[in-house]
Amino acid sequence: MKIQYYLPLAFILFAFQLGAQDNYDFFNSAELFFKQYADNGRVDYKALKDNSMKLDELIQHLGNDPLPAGEEKAYLINAYNLFVISKVVGAYPISSPMDVDGFFMKEDFLLNGEKISLNHLENEVLRKDYADPRLHFVLVCGAIGCPPIVNYAYTPDKLDGQMEKQTRLALNNDAFVYANEEGVFLSEIFNWYTEDFGKNVKEAVAYINTYRTDKFADKGVKFYPYNWQLNVKTDDKVTTLTQIVSSPQSTTNDVPNLQLFTAGSLLGQGKMDFTLFNTLYTESENNWQGQRFSGYRATFVTHLFQWTIGVTKNKRFNVGLDLNFRSSGFSTDSTLSGISNAFSYKNNDSSRVGLTSAGLRLKVQPFKSVADFSIQSTFLIPTIEAPEGRSDPSLQNLYWADWDRFTWWNQIFYSKNFGQKFQLFAEVDLLFRFKRNNSQVGMLDIPSSVFLSYFPTRKITVYAMTQHLHRFTNNINPQDPVVTDWVIPANYTASGIGFKYQILSNLNIELLYTNFWRGTNSGLGNTLNLGLKLLTR
Repeated sequence: MKIQYYLPLAFILFAFQLGAQDNYDFFNSAELFFKQYADNGRVDYKALKDNSMKLDELIQHLGNDPLPAGEEKAYLINAYNLFVISKVVGAYPISSPMDVDGFFMKEDFLLNGEKISLNHLENEVLRKDYADPRLHFVLVCGAIGCPPIVNYAYTPDKLDGQMEKQTRLALNNDAFVYANEEGVFLSEIFNWYTEDFGKNVKEAVAYINTYRTDKFADKGVKFYPYNWQLNVKTDDKVTTLTQIVSSPQSTTNDVPNLQLFTAGSLLGQGKMDFTLFNTLYTESENNWQGQRFSGYRATFVTHLFQWTIGVTKNKRFNVGLDLNFRSSGFSTDSTLSGISNAFSYKNNDSSRVGLTSAGLRLKVQPFKSVADFSIQSTFLIPTIEAPEGRSDPSLQNLYWADWDRFTWWNQIFYSKNFGQKFQLFAEVDLLFRFKRNNSQVGMLDIPSSVFLSYFPTRKITVYAMTQHLHRFTNNINPQDPVVTDWVIPANYTASGIGFKYQILSNLNIELLYTNFWRGTNSGLGNTLNLGLKLLTR
């Protein structure tokens, strides 16, 4: 066939392709996309990672086709949200958009044939051209801290009503803006873009009140930390607007939500955690080889100071220091008055005091996409003479102060939040104590703990806990060279109830009572714990 026969066919195909592009219904395609992949303020990034054909089609259209005349505002709002989703999908799995370098600043997108960044689209196009404060309630940055993404497209014919609806929903949600006896608490959005809502913060509150059913009083305004955790849809995590202030990993730049901050939570770069936990353990009974012993009072007071600092922007590595200051005492008075020897602060055969151990600590989030799982490892060394006591007639007799062994303490943490009212926290430890001389035995403690917390208010936490421990020892009889196997000489179970009160947004106080209600080859007693935690701003 000659070339003159191909030309008409090629022209027809080219014209058909142009016609198909001209007939591409962007708003309908976006509507179908959001219906499929957005739900309850979350995005199914995993499904999109596995099949991004619809998303790629929309991104390609935004890059090559001109802006539709008279429909630009709705078009650009959808474009922003689609660009955010596309960038998250390209880096997924991540735990926050802040995990991606230059997420908002890099010119990674084509819009109408021109390279553009998310920051430019928001601040130099949408905010500049339309000056509509309601934009802040429809543009979704991929984090829980921003208002939730909707499961439909913004369309020109419905845009004003859609924006009005989303603004009203956000400003009447007590997790997004709220007030208590301390003042009015607002999202950082009102701090970053104050000029969009008025001349100052006071005018921003007045703007909010035009939408709120329950108006805010004219009192001090504060901004709670922005939550940069990814608004991802998963099987076990609901990340909606109502959880803006309920994430243990709430922000890479600000103070985390202290109410949900656990031993497994990590800090952003440069942020610090100062914790002082004071524990009084006292026992008047123990179980050893099937027999119970009583008629005494042994008391151990521990002042544990922990300092932790975040070393990476993505909040996946923290380092820290542990210091243990202890006082202990023994008395033949089995009543509660027998605890007095522990507060005599003397070093003799019935009491002991001193800085007994110190160690370095490392905490990591091993899986980038699982922010609620972390591992901590601490190595402690004795810092006092004869920590386990001494009964040498030629020397001063000393009572027990601490373990005379190198201790390698590994902790595995996991937490799960149930809305804004409940949190489950679990911990499994592997605590190795390495002997320092031939008269000692090696030990491995494996305590497992579960805490269930309830948050009746934003400041108050009540919780219940239980812990079970098995202790393994190697060569429990050092004089017998045959007995070298690991055995289980001891175990105990303890349960308790606790209370926390948030004095400031970054300072809380904690009280915990624990009862060691059963045990084998272990002491049976009670603990009273008083803790203080301060997070730097």
